[in-house]
Amino acid sequence: MNFLISLSENDKRLIFALLLVFILVFVLIGYIGFLITRVMKWQGRKLDHVVADPVITRVITDKKHFKKYARKKNWRLFFRQSWIAVLILVTGSLVLLFRDIFTRDFAYNVFEYKKTGFGTILFIWDFSKCITRPETGSGINLNWPELINSPHLEGQAWASYVFVTCLIIGGIWYLIALQALISRTIRMYQLCTSAFEKTLEGFNQTQQAATIAAARYQENNPPSNNDSGNLNM
Repeated sequence: MNFLISLSENDKRLIFALLLVFILVFVLIGYIGFLITRVMKWQGRKLDHVVADPVITRVITDKKHFKKYARKKNWRLFFRQSWIAVLILVTGSLVLLFRDIFTRDFAYNVFEYKKTGFGTILFIWDFSKCITRPETGSGINLNWPELINSPHLEGQAWASYVFVTCLIIGGIWYLIALQALISRTIRMYQLCTSAFEKTLEGFNQTQQAATIAAARYQENNPPSNNDSGNLNM
């Protein structure tokens, strides 16, 4: 309590801003998790389209063959969806490699922010001096982070721009394809249970016997013409 009293108005505003940012990040993570769950369900449903016909036509009649067929189709879809992402990642890596070979600089920092790295086009703050101790007295001082770089283009950083752009685009693309692969795998095991599992859920032997007996009686005692005439009258 004494710690809060000793804080200045500027420090209290900073703490409140940090708490607000933490709450917003927590809510954002929750929404992202919910969105990922919905997307994974949608991606998993795509497996139904490629395995439905063999199951409906009874070409596949057991779990073993269903898993083998579904796994094969699943990986084919993955390779079809991810090869462009892999090509983008390889292109970015080759650009960076050629740059390092040409300049003979294999200690190159891709994210350097002064002249040669991708950090030149980013806002960069120095958080090392946010919390300091006063020279006299007790407690701590809270300071806003210092802006040490504003976005600007540098010709020497062209390789980092290409590499990081390819890394972001190809990486996100590949992760989405990988997530779809996992979603379809989960769906495969769900379909194994729902399509081929033998269950007595909702089964009533007495009711089934009565239904079969009624069907046999109608089969052995079809309605006569007199009965049909009486019904018409």
